[in-house]
Amino acid sequence: MKKLLFPLLLFSLNAFSASIVVDNPAALKAAVAKAKPGDVIYLKDQTWIDAGIQLQGKGTARQPISILPQTPGGVVFSGQSYIQLGGEHLLFKGFHFKQGYSPKREVISFRINNDVLASNCRVSNIVIEDYSQPERFKTDSWITLYGRHNRVDHSTFVNKLNAGPLIIAELDDERSQQNYHSIDSNYFKGRQRFGANGGETIRIGVARYSLSASRTRITGNYFERCNGEVEVVSIKSGENKVSFNTFYECEGGLVLRHGANNEVEGNLFLGNGKPFTGGVRVINPGQKVFNNVFYQLQGINFRATLAVMNGVPNSQLNRYFQVKDALIEKNSFINCASILFGTGKDAERTLGPDNVSFKRNLVVTASDQAYTDANNNGGIHFSENVLAADFKGKTPEGFSKIKLNTISIQGLELPYNAKYGADLKQLPFIRKEQTGAAWYKPSVTAPVRKPQHFAVTAAQAGSIPGLIRQSIAGDTLILAEEGIYKMTGELTINKPLVIMAATTLKNRPVLVNAGFKSLPAFICIENGGDLQVTGLSFKGTYQSYATADGGIRSTDLPMNRPYKLTIDNCEFSDYNESNNGAFRAGKSTFADSLVVSNSLFHHMSGAGLDLSAEKDDKGFYNAEYTIVRNCTFSNMLSGAINIYRGGNDESTLGPFVTIDHCTFNEVENREQGTVIKLVGAQQAAVTHCNFSQSGQGGRSIQFQEYRWDNILVDYCNFYESGKVESFYNKAMGSNNTFKK
Repeated sequence: MKKLLFPLLLFSLNAFSASIVVDNPAALKAAVAKAKPGDVIYLKDQTWIDAGIQLQGKGTARQPISILPQTPGGVVFSGQSYIQLGGEHLLFKGFHFKQGYSPKREVISFRINNDVLASNCRVSNIVIEDYSQPERFKTDSWITLYGRHNRVDHSTFVNKLNAGPLIIAELDDERSQQNYHSIDSNYFKGRQRFGANGGETIRIGVARYSLSASRTRITGNYFERCNGEVEVVSIKSGENKVSFNTFYECEGGLVLRHGANNEVEGNLFLGNGKPFTGGVRVINPGQKVFNNVFYQLQGINFRATLAVMNGVPNSQLNRYFQVKDALIEKNSFINCASILFGTGKDAERTLGPDNVSFKRNLVVTASDQAYTDANNNGGIHFSENVLAADFKGKTPEGFSKIKLNTISIQGLELPYNAKYGADLKQLPFIRKEQTGAAWYKPSVTAPVRKPQHFAVTAAQAGSIPGLIRQSIAGDTLILAEEGIYKMTGELTINKPLVIMAATTLKNRPVLVNAGFKSLPAFICIENGGDLQVTGLSFKGTYQSYATADGGIRSTDLPMNRPYKLTIDNCEFSDYNESNNGAFRAGKSTFADSLVVSNSLFHHMSGAGLDLSAEKDDKGFYNAEYTIVRNCTFSNMLSGAINIYRGGNDESTLGPFVTIDHCTFNEVENREQGTVIKLVGAQQAAVTHCNFSQSGQGGRSIQFQEYRWDNILVDYCNFYESGKVESFYNKAMGSNNTFKK
């Protein structure tokens, strides 16, 4: 008789549970409000557009109130849809968000308002993709956790484009502190370089509340190429645990930014030799980093495999507390670029790490240095660490050399020793197939047709705007003959296109404004656009018609996707106002790359290439890569190239600037003028260039760099031209010539 008791009890609990199908937000809200523990509410499989939904109810641990689609993934939230959860033991599972963005601060919020938070609630098996704000710097998050004991699991998140962490755990009042949230088993698929702070994938806490404990668990997730900024996971609170995750080719790392007594255990960091891939950065007291595997990570400085930072004396909450009493034990560092103690040491960050135990770690490196200590003040205690037997350098104190075995893990042959380094035989290395929403399959849209080539003559110039509107991604527009192409409006590019001269022409086709209203530019790149232009001439003035203020520009409208612009064998001339020029990047727009080659810029009053629109001094900039090769700039009133990144934010990699084999003749000779201005460019090289009678009233080249920036001027000739100016005077190579 006793054997029947448990089945009968289950039957009695479920007998009173109800299920209902709803097809609109009002019915859903009402159904959840009336729901009893164990009830299941199904949303009708359809696209729910502009659905702002508040779900408030009270289930129990054994019988949550479940909100589900009729079939997993069958409900798509689009437009300006968002979800707010409040109450206890709600399960929100199996939904798809795409083709929209939230009008609120969050797409999914674990609170309805300041009075109604969620606790013991779960968001599971969802997908959010193509759900970014249209404005790049409009900040939001996809999920924000409030309350306590909430969970986000087995979900897929694809390439958030706008500012703000993808997932946030807030600690802004006591009800959300010591919260024991769980973020587990999720697949974070990509995040492009954001070019500014605010591109984190996960942030736990914030500086203001960083002395509070969060106790969030981030475990069993897969992070694939999350490259938004230096902090992929940003811990800004105490007593969190980040364990058993895989970071795959991420240009950044796990950063213990604020807060104390956090643990980093059993994670796999796979760099695979990719540039800028990072590991763990340690700040603040009481941190533990143990039993992790770091494989072929190539980041340095703030992206180093292990970066233990210097602190700031009497630090404010938002700066850098000294690293104290840290344990770094039984980790495997395999063919990585940098283990750095004292990261960020400068005039402000003067407190070296103190009482840090680096113990029983395994280091395999082709370098002759096992690590770098920028302080050498005895704050790091090395003991029982091992190096591979073929280590080439001097064995440092606290290390010995041993012969290592290998073990195959996920197709990798990893050095292994049972006593030293990570427990490779025991670690549950996470594969992406184990994470994310099981039902999700990325959609593949078949093209309408194959990309085609369209040819136009000068007499058909009026048809160009229509051809561009009707084109598809990958089409090529060919200007088929020499001569004047009379334009009366700006060409808008919102898809990848090529505009080029016919390869048989001896002279470039010339674009002019033949209208009576000035054009902002001949071509404007809008959101979604990439452009390659080859063999064209952009002439700013023509007869008595209105001017074109620029050759090419990026839009002033909202943009969240990085664009690519390639200019080859083009000519830009006759821009006669100081704000006119060849190319201008708009504020809040971001180029993945601007590549200019074999082109001529002459007789203009404005800048040749102007990427200086981000003047807020918050570390923002207009292009990740700017490459200018084999170009000539001549007879220019303003500077040739102007790139600006203000502020001292350390979250980003760029701008990267390469200027090579270029000539600057009679460029920017005004008082205090500058031919090439590179403010805040973190990686910049000016090589094999000639400066002739340029910058005579000021500078040929101006840098405003920080001490860790990598800048170089070499193999350049300066004839009756201005000086090269940099803050630390480390830019000049040994192969430059200056002649009067």
